[in-house]
Amino acid sequence: MSDASIVEYFAEHEHYKCGYCGSPDTNSSHGMWAHTLTTEDYQDLIDRGWRRSGKYVYKPTMSQTCCPQYAIRCQVADFKLTRSQKKVIKRVNKYLNTGERTAGGETDDRGAGGVETSPSSTATVGVGVGVGGSTEGNLAGKEKGSLAAGGEAKLAETVRQKKVTTSQSEGNVPRKEPRKTPRPGRGADPDKPHQKKAKELRLERWRQKQADKKGDGGDKKGFQKKPLINESKTLEDYLSDISHTPAHKLEIRLIRSSPPSTDFNDSFPESFAVYQKYQMSVHKDPLEECDEKSFRGFLVDSPLEPMYREGGSESGFGSFHQHYILDGQIIGVGVLDILPYCISSVYFYYDPAFSFLSLGTYSALREVAFTKHLQTLEPSIEQYYMGFYIHSCPKMRYKGQFSASYLLCPESYTWHPYQKCVPKLDASKYTRFAAPDVEDDDSKIDIKSVLVLTMRQRMPYFIYKSLRPDTNDEAEVKEYAGFVGRTCAERMMLYRA
Repeated sequence: MSDASIVEYFAEHEHYKCGYCGSPDTNSSHGMWAHTLTTEDYQDLIDRGWRRSGKYVYKPTMSQTCCPQYAIRCQVADFKLTRSQKKVIKRVNKYLNTGERTAGGETDDRGAGGVETSPSSTATVGVGVGVGGSTEGNLAGKEKGSLAAGGEAKLAETVRQKKVTTSQSEGNVPRKEPRKTPRPGRGADPDKPHQKKAKELRLERWRQKQADKKGDGGDKKGFQKKPLINESKTLEDYLSDISHTPAHKLEIRLIRSSPPSTDFNDSFPESFAVYQKYQMSVHKDPLEECDEKSFRGFLVDSPLEPMYREGGSESGFGSFHQHYILDGQIIGVGVLDILPYCISSVYFYYDPAFSFLSLGTYSALREVAFTKHLQTLEPSIEQYYMGFYIHSCPKMRYKGQFSASYLLCPESYTWHPYQKCVPKLDASKYTRFAAPDVEDDDSKIDIKSVLVLTMRQRMPYFIYKSLRPDTNDEAEVKEYAGFVGRTCAERMMLYRA
C-alpha cells in the first residue's frame, strides 16, 4: 500500500497560542497525522488550505482563528522583480564578487508554513536642502563644505549680505526692461537654426548607419528606426551576475531529505548546527528545545512518498533540503516539497552571522528561479507556494510583492489575484474572495464512498459500517471528507481502528 495515502484524522479542534498576535488560545485548526502521503494527494490538500509540519498536516479554522491564514502562491511565469528585491540580489552579488559587505541588510526570517521574511527595518538618515525654506537654511546646506574648511565667518557674512539684498529688493517694484538680443557667443542666437541635442544627433547617426547597411526599409528620411523598448533584465540575469573570479563562491545544492540520501546524512551535523544557531539567535529558543529529535520531527520527517516521471527531472518529487554553501560552509538551508504542480516552501533557516545578506529574501528569490528551472523539465510545475499569508500581520505583507501572487478563497477554494483581495482584507480579517454563486464542488460527497483502512484492508465507508454497525462516527467522517474534499476522500485511506 506504499502507493496510497494513509491518514488519521483528529476530530478535536485545537486551540493554542497565536504566534502572530500573541493571544493565548485564539488560534484554531483541524489536523491529521499522515502515515504516508502521495505527492499528488498533498498537492490537492494544499490547494484546499492544508499545510504540513513534519508528518502532521493541519488546516486553520479560518472563520474562528484570530489571525486567518490564507494560502498564497506565485505564478512564476509572470514573476516580476521589485526594486527592493533587486537590491537584495545586488547586495549578495557584491559580497560574492568583491567580499564587501553593504550596509542596509535586514535580519529576515522564514518560519513555519512558508516564506517568513521580516521587512527591512533600516532607515536612511541624510542632510538635504529643503524646497521653499529660508535663504539662510538653503545656503547653509549648499555651503556646508566651507564650514568644514573653517570658513564660518565667511559664510555668516555671505548670509548677512544676501539678507540685506533680499530685504532691499522686496521694497522696490521691479523695472520692466526691454528684451535684448544676446551678444555673440552668449546664449542662443535667434538668427541660427535650433541646435539639436547630442542624444538626437547620436540617434540620427545610428539610423543613418542602419540605412546605409540595409539600403532600404527605413523611415521617410531613409533612416531605420531604433527599437524604443529594451528587454529588462530577468531574475535569472540578476542572479547570474557573478564575476568569473569572485571573492566568495556560493553553491546551491538540492538534497533529498526523506528518505534521507547519503549526501543528507553526511551533511546532517553541519546542517543541524546551523539550525540550532538560527533558532536560538532569531527565535530565542533555549538549547533544550532545539535538540535533534525536535529538528527531525519538524524539518526532516516527511509523509511524502518519492515519485519520478519518465523523462522528468532527476530529483523527482518529494521532500528536499536545499543547502546554501559559501566557500564550502553551509550558511543556509531551505526545506522544500516538490509536488506535481508546484514547489512548496516549508521553512528556511540560516547562520545568523550572515544576516547582513538578507538570506531570507534572497533564498525565496532563488526558489522562484528554481521553480522556473524545474518547469523546463516538468512543464506542469508552474507555481511557487509561499505558505500562509496573514493580512493582519504587517511582516507578512511582503509576500504580496512576489507578483503575480494569488490568495486561496477559504470557502470556494479558488485562487484570486492578491491585489483584488487586499480591499476585502482591509475591511475584514476573514473574508470570501469568490463571488457568492461560486460553490465548492469538491465538498459534495456521499459519505458512503469515503475510503477507509481497517484491519489492513481498504474499503468504502459503507462496507466498513456494515461490518461494524455499532460504530458511531458518521459526523467525524463527514467532517473529514468536507475538509479534504471529494477527490482526496475517495483516494486517501482514512484509518479506522
